[in-house]
Amino acid sequence: MMVAAAVLGWAESAHATELSIYEIQHTTDANGVSPQDGNIVNCMGGIVVHKSSGSRTRLTLYDPAHPDGWGGIMVKDRYGVGAFADVNVGDWVSFANVEVEDFRGTTFLQYKADNDPSFTIVSANNPLPGPLVVTVDEIAAPLEGADTWIVADHRAEKYEAMLVRVANVSVSDVGYGKAYDNYILQSNAEPNLMCWASDYMNDDSVGIYHPLVEIGQNFCGVAGILEQYAGEADGIYYDYYQLLTRSTEDFTIDQMADLDGDCDVDFADLSLFVDHWQEYGCAEPGWCGGADLTKDYAGGTVDMLDMLEFAQHWLQGK
Repeated sequence: MMVAAAVLGWAESAHATELSIYEIQHTTDANGVSPQDGNIVNCMGGIVVHKSSGSRTRLTLYDPAHPDGWGGIMVKDRYGVGAFADVNVGDWVSFANVEVEDFRGTTFLQYKADNDPSFTIVSANNPLPGPLVVTVDEIAAPLEGADTWIVADHRAEKYEAMLVRVANVSVSDVGYGKAYDNYILQSNAEPNLMCWASDYMNDDSVGIYHPLVEIGQNFCGVAGILEQYAGEADGIYYDYYQLLTRSTEDFTIDQMADLDGDCDVDFADLSLFVDHWQEYGCAEPGWCGGADLTKDYAGGTVDMLDMLEFAQHWLQGK
């Protein structure tokens, strides 16, 4: 009986328990370190929302069971062997024998050949989630010292590796962080609130920043994957969160159906729309105060087609 029990115990330990992204990411550690840090695990995985290029491909996975936090994780091809060549955005991918590593603050699943890892494409062409809207202060910029960029706390940790979006912001400065590739997104509604963003994973970037990023540029929204970046180099200590944009589509300059220009669609915009209802002869540049959303050259009238378009954007940006 004792031998049988020992054999059974060995068999159970030889097969790692399959964990969800939430079980790997969720932590109460003050610095945001995963409770699985250093362990070899199997992961149920999630939907690939981004696949980075380069010598060490990085996948960002999303678990739709946890849309409000602790639902994202990054997987890295540790040795750049092209393991994820056949993985596409929209695939649900699960993993076996991957190492959990908190690397420079971010929790990764490291796909390392010496652990005999594997993955399974469970399904393909899954619908991609929209970004979770967060306020700027929820992913706040670090406090800057003489030789430091350190966040006041790690409450943004729950959004690590998740696709998030901040609304109604402007670029107030550039050239921040360890690699000087961060820029400040300042809230237009509350100018004392700021967060950091970077474009190093953006497929459409030219040079260090995306072409749309320049001081003074207003955005109705900026979306991206949140990454923690922590460490020390040459006596400079850093620990901050950065919003990593993925493509031009992550930048929203104008909010469709936002008639009053405050980057959201609400009752104030509806009132302006009603003021132009059935107005005829709409043409550029004004398009009847913007109410002719369909820009119908044939009639140029604010009509039911425009109302249907307006409804599609109701409460966006809120």
